[in-house]
Amino acid sequence: MDFCNTWAGWGEPADPRREWLPDYDHFAVWAMHAGLVTGDACERLRRRAGRSRGAATEVLGQARELRSALYAVLLDGAGGADRSAFATVAAHAERAAGAARLVPAPPVESPGIGGPADAPTARWELSDHSGLALPLLAVARSAAALLTASDRPRIDACPGHDCGWLFLNPRGRRRWCTMSSCGNRAKVQAHARRRRADRTD
Repeated sequence: MDFCNTWAGWGEPADPRREWLPDYDHFAVWAMHAGLVTGDACERLRRRAGRSRGAATEVLGQARELRSALYAVLLDGAGGADRSAFATVAAHAERAAGAARLVPAPPVESPGIGGPADAPTARWELSDHSGLALPLLAVARSAAALLTASDRPRIDACPGHDCGWLFLNPRGRRRWCTMSSCGNRAKVQAHARRRRADRTD
């Protein structure tokens, strides 16, 4: 969802000011802050992108394609309505699965429950050998984990102007991404409309 929220104004006309990932450099840094790549990997990706701008731009385009498709799939409810979007997400997720390798899990220091006896022996990891595609593959793998979760809570989109950001809404009672921004802005606008209507009456 955070990845989808790197664009503001879903459903609105295209505007560069709504783009939070204007270039590959921003994408790599975002992936690091999202915990999808390490700080060292981020720096290596940024240096490599500086040397291969064409390839970096291509990966960024693929990331934006995934973002749009994922947004549609996450709001598709029971699924199946937007088959093209799902196919795009699936293709990226399958590519990420193919790029992952099984590596030993780091040792667990604390004994007892959740300690070494219960700790996993191995884990799936995306290698730096993925090159500039590393953050894209990491996003796709994370998206697949969300879509295949049996207990995935309800996801809604904020109806605020120039927003459309996704948020978890397990009880269905929430309307805005945050009350401090879109919610309060909508309340102020509604109050202004009522004031104008009262003066007209």
